[in-house]
Amino acid sequence: MTGTRPFTDSAAPGRVLAVDIGGTKLALRAVDAGVAVHERTVPWPVGGDAASQSDLLAASVAEAVGVLGGAPVRIGVAAAPNVGADGRVVSWPNRPEWVGRSLRAPFVGSGAEVLFGDDATLAGLAEARSTGSRDLVYLGIGTGVGGGLVSGGRLLTGAWGTAGELGHLVVDPEGPRCRCGTRGCLQAVVSAEALAAHASAARGLATTTAELVAGVRRSDPWAERTLDHAADLIARALRVLVELVQPAHVRIGGGLGAALAPLPGRVARRLSETARPGRPLPGIGPAVHGPHSSLAGAVLLAAHGPSLIGGADPLHEGSPA
Repeated sequence: MTGTRPFTDSAAPGRVLAVDIGGTKLALRAVDAGVAVHERTVPWPVGGDAASQSDLLAASVAEAVGVLGGAPVRIGVAAAPNVGADGRVVSWPNRPEWVGRSLRAPFVGSGAEVLFGDDATLAGLAEARSTGSRDLVYLGIGTGVGGGLVSGGRLLTGAWGTAGELGHLVVDPEGPRCRCGTRGCLQAVVSAEALAAHASAARGLATTTAELVAGVRRSDPWAERTLDHAADLIARALRVLVELVQPAHVRIGGGLGAALAPLPGRVARRLSETARPGRPLPGIGPAVHGPHSSLAGAVLLAAHGPSLIGGADPLHEGSPA
């Protein structure tokens, strides 16, 4: 990234750093006095071990801190893995070599307070904040499938703080087995890997997600079938959420979700066909932050601190607004 550009949280407390740790890449954004002064995306190296990946993360953080010109007030981390209170990785299906390893260690040299949050949860908060919606569901589709639920202006975290795992709603009991061990989770059928497999079968030729996106843009019949397949399964999950939490808005993002431009409209149409008569339906659209909602949420976490995911109203809280 060259130059600077405004960031929406203009009252951020001095220098902050946001890091999005995903299944295939790292993304970093450094913000000084509300202006993004550094942004970088770094792919995880193919075949790298946890030690080399940790070194890459530490070097990327050091580079961003160097651009800031000093230790940030706080670092917000949107994490794909499940991270324990001690900063160690509890589970990470896409990178099992990290289990038991400290995710906090690569940040030690920054000299800053480091806060971790679930990547999809933070994405949901960022989308709610940017749209002004007090009742929003975020669905991120990429290497995995994640979700965040905001209701009445507050994040729904549940008794153990991990509510909103939309990727593990069962939408097809006879479907493929998810990496969590359950059969037919939403993640098992609409993740990037799952949709590439479906597209390959529909096309009769091995197909990547990039080829699927291109096929959708061309309205190729095989790609349309995969898009309809995804829309139907996502609508099944949203049908449950409409009854349980009545969201006013649904935003679809993530690396693949943001790239499939017709998907939100297709999901909306399918949901309208299957919803209970007389029930209001949410407006379904693309994520405002595109594939970067988790990174935007990490900036919010860095700006607001623990109160952001501890029950405070992210739309009207008294700290940075």
